[in-house]
Parts: sequence; C-alpha cells; structure tokens
Amino acid sequence: NVVIFGETGSGKSSIINVIAQEQVARTSNDALGCTSEYKRYSVDISGQKFALFDTAGLNEGTAGTVTPKQAKQQLKSLLNKLMSLKSPLGGIDLLVYCMHYTTSPRAILGTYNTVYSGTSRKKRVPIVVVVTGLESTTPMESWWDAHKEIFNSMDLVGHACVTT
Repeated sequence: NVVIFGETGSGKSSIINVIAQEQVARTSNDALGCTSEYKRYSVDISGQKFALFDTAGLNEGTAGTVTPKQAKQQLKSLLNKLMSLKSPLGGIDLLVYCMHYTTSPRAILGTYNTVYSGTSRKKRVPIVVVVTGLESTTPMESWWDAHKEIFNSMDLVGHACVTT
C-alpha cells in the first residue's frame, strides 16, 4: 500500500499515472483539485501488485472541492484505516509526499508533521518526497540543494525532483 499525499495541484494524480504508465487517475489544470476523496488504484509493476492511494489535496482553501479540514480528516482516516488492517491487505508500505516546488517551507513542515506524527513515528513507515514543477530549473537537483535545510529535520528515506 502506497499513499500519495500533498497539497492541491502538486501532481499527485499525475504521479500515479506516471507509475501506472497509463491514464488511470483523473487530472486537472484547474486551480481547484479534482480528487475529492481518496481513490485506490491497483498497479502491476514488474509482476508485483501495488495499491496506490490518491488523496484529496491539502490546503486547497475554503472555496475548493474539499475544505482543508475535510482533506486532512480524510487523509488521517485513510491512514488509520490502512494501519489497522492486517497484511497482506493492510498496513502502509510507503508514504509519498508530493509537493510543487513553490510550496512554502511552513506548509511543507506542517503537512509532514501531520502525517509523520500519525503514522511514521508510530509504525516506522518510510516517507519519500517528490518535488514537481521543476521543468525550468536546471539542474533539477539544484532546487533540492537550495532547500535541503528544510528537509534535514525530516525522517525521509529518499527524494525525487520530477516533471509530470
């Protein structure tokens, strides 16, 4: 079970489509999110089955598809549900924090702390960060280097700077 979470417009659904190598998740270029509740996608990668969970965008604003409070509650509910189930259907194997490169450091830490305190700290669930929107940054890793102080305080197992 892989849970992909992050702010509205960070490319969560696009990341799922890249992993699935086909258009399985609905995407949008609108300012408002298009995922109003979590959705599960079954994906086969090199003969191994994965369940990818696309979640509603956090910090969308009160006029959005889902209010920030609802999105946070939905994410916590999904995480608690998965952690309470026994393997092979239960548990969380990986958390993917998807963020647009323009996300503020305060929002990055707030979202991370919300998820980490509820899951990773308790169950040692690995967390990776995927930074999107870096098409015009050359090299892409330079963004990470410029922001690494923010991420040094996080318990991350890896990161990727990508275009979707």
